[in-house]
Amino acid sequence: MTRLGVNISMAIVLGWVMFALADLVLPAWVALVAAITVGMLSVSVLRRTVAIGGVVALLAPFGVMLPALALRDVAVAFGAPIPGFSTPEIAVFLMLYTGFLASVYGKVPIELYRYGYAPKPVGLMVLALCAYSFATGNWFLAVVTVTAQSFWTLRLGSSNWFDHMLHVLLWPAALWALIARVF
Repeated sequence: MTRLGVNISMAIVLGWVMFALADLVLPAWVALVAAITVGMLSVSVLRRTVAIGGVVALLAPFGVMLPALALRDVAVAFGAPIPGFSTPEIAVFLMLYTGFLASVYGKVPIELYRYGYAPKPVGLMVLALCAYSFATGNWFLAVVTVTAQSFWTLRLGSSNWFDHMLHVLLWPAALWALIARVF
């Protein structure tokens, strides 16, 4: 991803974290102001610091899904009718993503990550996710999937489609969402 893309993604993700924390104790509009402030400061003033540089080194590439979920979360807090994911969908995602991460780290004998480089498997995954989105009425997933496909096709960032669709922070975020729904 370009430097501008990384900066925008980082501002969104760090702003989202600020929004989530501030929204626990402050009105949503105050939390939004705090989130925008933190996001903009992190990329404009603090970008060259060791802390923010470390965040980028640790978390990049941000991909499409993580910033999109962050923006969706904030928009939904203000009443936007953007579809989310059901509890069973989150549970299935966690199981599949755990298996995917196990394959990436060599804990299972098949390496799924390599399929993110090839056009045919990526095309089939995009079609499957779009069909699932159509069947469930979740246009948000279709938009993210097609956007990730576009970034991958235009070579805006990683040469692996999974880097555009997935992010390691999705696992703890999904786990947190699942726990919050169950309890």
